[in-house]
Amino acid sequence: MYTNPKSTKQEIKLWAFYLVDIGIVVGMLMIATYVKKVIPLGPGMTMFYYILSAAFGMFLCAKTPSHPTDRNYNILFYLFKMDRNKYHAIEIKDFGLEERTEKR
Repeated sequence: MYTNPKSTKQEIKLWAFYLVDIGIVVGMLMIATYVKKVIPLGPGMTMFYYILSAAFGMFLCAKTPSHPTDRNYNILFYLFKMDRNKYHAIEIKDFGLEERTEKR
């Protein structure tokens, strides 16, 4: 029996897959079907194209190690939305540097 989610931000899981992930992979396969109608491909290339589209859909669903809450499609969206004319400083914390400067 299904229970109500605790919040609206909670990801819904069907069997072993999240609903968003299933939707993205199905969407990629639907786009592949449309492109297959526009571009004529042989049967071997059609099967390869479907496998490649499903693999790309799974890549978009994967979570990145640096942002475990965001998926790759969110990271790509942030990348394209980013202001290219604004400088973003990267702060690097080197904990060993303080000890080396104090010993001198």
